[in-house]
Amino acid sequence: MRRTVRAAGAASVDTVWQRYVHTAAWPSWAPQIRTVQAEPMLRAGRTVAVRDENGGYRLTGHKVFSSAGPFADFAIVVARMADAGEREDDKPQFSAFLVDLDSPGCRVEDGATPMSGEHIESDIVLDDCLVPAANLLGEEGKGMRIALGRVTTNRLLHCPTVLGATRRALALTVDRTRTRKVAGGQPLLMLQAIQHKVADMATELYAARSMTYAALDAGRDVPTEAFMCKLYVAESSFRILDDAVQIHGKEGLTQGNEIEFLFRKIRMFRVLTGTSEIQRNGIAKLLAFNA
Repeated sequence: MRRTVRAAGAASVDTVWQRYVHTAAWPSWAPQIRTVQAEPMLRAGRTVAVRDENGGYRLTGHKVFSSAGPFADFAIVVARMADAGEREDDKPQFSAFLVDLDSPGCRVEDGATPMSGEHIESDIVLDDCLVPAANLLGEEGKGMRIALGRVTTNRLLHCPTVLGATRRALALTVDRTRTRKVAGGQPLLMLQAIQHKVADMATELYAARSMTYAALDAGRDVPTEAFMCKLYVAESSFRILDDAVQIHGKEGLTQGNEIEFLFRKIRMFRVLTGTSEIQRNGIAKLLAFNA
């Protein structure tokens, strides 16, 4: 059951902070509170915010691929302001809002199931949903900066999760090579071809972990490094999982096998929070801009 953390009507900045930020971070509430970023393809988004005559905003649109939507309490929704970007020469403006998912005019529908099989996606449908003025995040028209800033942060913060799954896959693979017997009764790990493959897997994992930790501990904004970490962690982890499946043989292809699940899970990371091609674009652009 979704636990509601909203109050009726408009609220002060302190109230919004207490209701969303402080409450969501409080340990005893953490398992119940979830946020969802609902802004795929932001610049092409059709979700529109109209100023309400009473000072709030009315949102209309349809957000797909909203991760954590099935169990979230509120969403960060980025919408185009209705009075901007409608003419060909007019630049669109976007604003970010905190939207309670049990608000009138808002409904959460079942979303597509990703290849991992986890039910973590939903569609958020907004039909003239009233949002109090106090739920505007930052300044009106500055929502794109908030959304893209969050995506940059997510690129880096998702890496440790992927690294943990990859470490698990490596451990399972090493155990497999120690216990699986081949011709002559010797362990699979005694074959030099397997030794080299496991060595490469471990080396790539070490390199991916090292660069991620260096970026996390930098103590400054690391936009270029975030792109690099997302790219390298995604690609190297996929290579490691591909080798893990290969070493496990048919068992690694069987549904219900942990390696098979981890392979599907890790494959998604090459797309989520920006494809590997997007990461390369970002790296090249930042290098050129800062040169």
